[in-house]
Amino acid sequence: MTHSEAELRLFEEFFRTYYSRLCRYAENFLNDKDEASDLVQDAFYQVWKNRTQLKKEKNLAPYIFTILKNKCLDRLKHKVIEKNYTLNQVKYEAEELYTISFLEKEEFVSVNERLHNELVKVINEMPPRCRTAFKLKWMEGKKIREIAEIMRISTTMVDKHLAKGLEIARNKMHPLLFMIFITSPSEC
Repeated sequence: MTHSEAELRLFEEFFRTYYSRLCRYAENFLNDKDEASDLVQDAFYQVWKNRTQLKKEKNLAPYIFTILKNKCLDRLKHKVIEKNYTLNQVKYEAEELYTISFLEKEEFVSVNERLHNELVKVINEMPPRCRTAFKLKWMEGKKIREIAEIMRISTTMVDKHLAKGLEIARNKMHPLLFMIFITSPSEC
């Protein structure tokens, strides 16, 4: 067995030993199994890529856990930045809609009222099953499992109807109102 084959076997054993533990560790940070798995794979890749610089590190476990913790913290920081950016955009666009509303000669209509009116109009243009799922989710605030029980369909079908509904809403709603809709809590 060559030096690199032995190295690969040791790394595979290390991977098998720690992969699931690292995934659970990352999932505790992120609350997202897929994202956690991606970061774990990135951490293993980083260890593999730097294997020659580790100089026969006796215990790689603390090293990879530290790498993963830092990756998770970076991801969480990025999410906070994205959320703050989105909220600032929504605030700016809401102010813009209020300004537009004041400039119109018609009676003043709040952004929430405009959003609700446009949503009702768009929902009425959706196919029946899609419309029902969309109303239950976005107008009544039901969870996907509850919608599946009410409609007597699988949660997968509920997801499909909701995705189709969001696509229809994105295509038919005013872009600013759609952005406010997707960033605001349910029950519009």
